[in-house]
Amino acid sequence: MVLHEGKGRPGKVLNFSLIVLVLLSVAILPLEFLPNFPKFDGVLYTVEAIVIGVFTVEYLLRIYAAPNRLKYIFSFFGIVDLISIMPFYAGLFGTEYVRALRLVRFIKIAEIESSAQNDEEEQMHKGVGLVEGERVEYVVTKSPIVLFLGAIPPVIAIGFGLATLLAFEGDPLSIAVAVVLFLFGLIFVWKMWLDFGYDVIYVTNYRLIFHNQHLLGRSINQVSYPAITNVKPFYPSVFSYLLRYGSLVVDTAAEHPGQIGLHTVRKHEHAAHIIMQKTFEAKQTQTIQARKSEGDGSTGQQQPHP
Repeated sequence: MVLHEGKGRPGKVLNFSLIVLVLLSVAILPLEFLPNFPKFDGVLYTVEAIVIGVFTVEYLLRIYAAPNRLKYIFSFFGIVDLISIMPFYAGLFGTEYVRALRLVRFIKIAEIESSAQNDEEEQMHKGVGLVEGERVEYVVTKSPIVLFLGAIPPVIAIGFGLATLLAFEGDPLSIAVAVVLFLFGLIFVWKMWLDFGYDVIYVTNYRLIFHNQHLLGRSINQVSYPAITNVKPFYPSVFSYLLRYGSLVVDTAAEHPGQIGLHTVRKHEHAAHIIMQKTFEAKQTQTIQARKSEGDGSTGQQQPHP
């Protein structure tokens, strides 16, 4: 459950740790091909060996924990897991430049993303404030592109931090700069993880709940279906159209919040359709109840005699 579905806090810790290791292994890759860094091959090799050790254990445990082991081994992500560790073992036998295949580890982020999304049920009931009888029927989530684009700043920060640390060989100033860059890298990773995993819209049988997680807190807004006046899905750019993600904006009749949106949404048009359907049903029910109340009130009144 933890490995393949990312359930609970252990699953979250595992997924976040794997993302950090993926970014670290990709960040040190350019350093291995720089002509001025051959004397640090031992350090880089040690870091890569530790990363590979973790990924190898993870791969073997995934095989062991898989409901259908052969199906996992020959699945897309099973092959990606295998390819992500093969370059290292191939390098032991002199195939040096096959190390560039480590870039395939970026695809592991999609695997991690898939298991993170499986943990939505736990997230939706924790701290959102569901009332009695309320259930979540759909969760609007962000596109995996958030993880891929969000991985670029931490890779750059970690790469430059390692380069600074190794180039100046323990100089106090270089150590300080490297530490700052590493901290920035971790902050970027954490921000990426929060943006992807915790910025969601919960579509319940009563209302919409907008949940946004920030570095130092979170915000929750809610909108009842009768208060919704319009739902607008759109592609903000040609790039978003090609990668099939978009923005979702909900207009309300209330002054506050008035308009609520979520950007970089996966299946935003499908999500808009579901929300509009729920809104239509809620307003239709409200109209029927209003007419019923008016009818009950009119029958209860005494008709005047002619």
